[in-house]
Amino acid sequence: MIVKILFTALIILAALIFVRYQNRQVRKQEAECQTTPASDRRTPMIIAMGFVLLTLVISGGIYYSHWQESHRLFTVKVTNSHSGEVQSYHVYRRGIHDRRFRTIDGREVHLSDAERMDVWEGVDDENTEQSGP
Repeated sequence: MIVKILFTALIILAALIFVRYQNRQVRKQEAECQTTPASDRRTPMIIAMGFVLLTLVISGGIYYSHWQESHRLFTVKVTNSHSGEVQSYHVYRRGIHDRRFRTIDGREVHLSDAERMDVWEGVDDENTEQSGP
């Protein structure tokens, strides 16, 4: 218990020393900035804006890639093991969860243990029968 208290006190002391050091550095920089012209600060500002823009572009690309991946279309074939009946559904990747899925037209399908689910990438309209409501 005493170690935790001493460790916490050490961290607080280190933080106070760090803040005090930073305040001295900021005061020195403010004094220097008053003597430096604005043109000297332009290059770092352009670099900083470039990094922000690059970050936004990369974030947008990652978001689009994730969105595109979750909207890939799959064909799910459900086979009833007792009757052998096969039903086919079209599903987005984000709609498939374990033994249940949501079709592109919004229907929720929950499978029992007696049914087999086959998932195929893309839309397979050949030899499939889209089940209706």
